[in-house]
Amino acid sequence: MAEERWSGRRSTVAAALATLVVLTGLAVGVATAGRGPIPPGAAPASRAPASATPGAAPPTPGGATTAPGAGVRDFRSARQLLALPRTDGSWPGANGLSGVNGDPRFDTAHVTSFCTARGRPCRITQTYTDRTSWESMTRGTGWTFELLADFDGMLVISQGLVPKGASKDLKSCARGEHDADWRAFGTLMRHHGRGDSVVRLGWEFNERTSPWLARDPKTWIACYRRAADNIRATNPDVLLDWTINAHSTPAGVCGGLSTNCYPGDAYVDIIGIDNYDHYPWSPDKAAFDRTAAAPEGLTWLYNFARAHGKPFSVGEWGVVPTADAGRENPDFIAWMHEWFAAHASHLAYEAYFSDCGAGGVQSSLFRTDAACRRNPGSAARYAVLFGT
Repeated sequence: MAEERWSGRRSTVAAALATLVVLTGLAVGVATAGRGPIPPGAAPASRAPASATPGAAPPTPGGATTAPGAGVRDFRSARQLLALPRTDGSWPGANGLSGVNGDPRFDTAHVTSFCTARGRPCRITQTYTDRTSWESMTRGTGWTFELLADFDGMLVISQGLVPKGASKDLKSCARGEHDADWRAFGTLMRHHGRGDSVVRLGWEFNERTSPWLARDPKTWIACYRRAADNIRATNPDVLLDWTINAHSTPAGVCGGLSTNCYPGDAYVDIIGIDNYDHYPWSPDKAAFDRTAAAPEGLTWLYNFARAHGKPFSVGEWGVVPTADAGRENPDFIAWMHEWFAAHASHLAYEAYFSDCGAGGVQSSLFRTDAACRRNPGSAARYAVLFGT
């Protein structure tokens, strides 16, 4: 992704923590010891999530789900929602997990506003932690959950591996010096009744402006594994999503290929990508397909996920009128929808990224305030395809 998108989406994190006014954006994955992945269509884990009634047996969705959420006891449970069957050929369909981040505030009201505008409720929302310090990133990021306490759906939390400006801490993290911080984050999730959620740990580690850029794959993987193990130690219900930034990995990062930084199947539940229409943008369907099939592309990583038996996610995606396209691209919305439908049976979730931040991607579809660049064609196409 472009540096402007990273900094524009993340520059106001400290202010958000202090005032509970939304950051204009942010943007990164992990696993389950002793338990395999939870692919769409599979039965949920034998142990009920923390939010379920103690001693109650887990639900068995079965294969004949037709109504949204049929067989689900807890609409906030990632494991129960991901276990529902989805059929290739339509999206979102009855059980597809489609959502958005809160914009301009990471709260239920702004998620609901977007989803009302598109014409279909969102079953997930994607949010972020503060990353100004280890304290604020782990035990001190309660606001991440408080702002969405009344959201009756699944949370996807993007969690960094080190605080902003602390890339050197990847080494101390790898040595285990921050294990207590990671255990505190797992405890915080459970304290807020969100233990059974998805965490995109160290997402976009191959993006050149990332604070946890994986210049040294061994150190990065070791830090990731320490974080994964210790979050799970206090929150065994967590599902960990290993997410890359689409389209390119710098030569000095992961040896030039993101999958060289894959931490291993035991540490990953979901494999995902953040896929925007930029660098390169897609002027036609042939270009979209070529980019998707190329290394670091949408289809390329999906195939990697399937080879490892993992469900796939697209935690962020959107049009980028401020980048190399120089305009909105409604066709990109249609091509992404077509791709989601074609891969629905193994698509864990997808979340559009809405942003109007200065220097950001300006991907908003439904906001009309002065801060936002309008994308009316993309908004109309999205509402038709994702709202019905």
